[in-house]
Amino acid sequence: MRKIGLIMNVLMGVSLSCVLSLVGLLSSGRFSLGAWLLSFGASTVLSLLIGFFLPVRKTAAALGAGAGLKERSLGFHFLDSLVSDVFYTPLITLLMVFLAYKGAQRGIAAAIASGAPADSVPALHFLPMFLHSLVISMVVGYVLIFILQPLYLKMLGVGKKHKEKAQN
Repeated sequence: MRKIGLIMNVLMGVSLSCVLSLVGLLSSGRFSLGAWLLSFGASTVLSLLIGFFLPVRKTAAALGAGAGLKERSLGFHFLDSLVSDVFYTPLITLLMVFLAYKGAQRGIAAAIASGAPADSVPALHFLPMFLHSLVISMVVGYVLIFILQPLYLKMLGVGKKHKEKAQN
């Protein structure tokens, strides 16, 4: 079972990072391949670290048991997706917005150094950027986790193994 957890961590981490990086950059209106690669790479590393070091599965299992939900039920799946979303998405979004914020600051500094009037350059505020991105990312992340998690588990044969154990 440990091997499946490791593979799921990689599959979900890469998937979440890829999509959230795309959504973040597309919603900012400033997509570039270099920015996406930086965001995707950094968020993939962060999501893998989250999966390895934070108790995402244990938390979902404990909350599900506390709510009286059976592990393979639809209600448990809704809760499990929410727990994963809460663990992963805010941290990934914080990292991506921080990278975008620092990149924009460098661009503004370069524009001013090139002679652009300082009052013509837009003011950047981190918190509104983060909160706006967080709302979008939480929704996208939840839907993505809700859809991909059972697909990846099925691909890894987890459902078959669970049914075979139940029949024996």
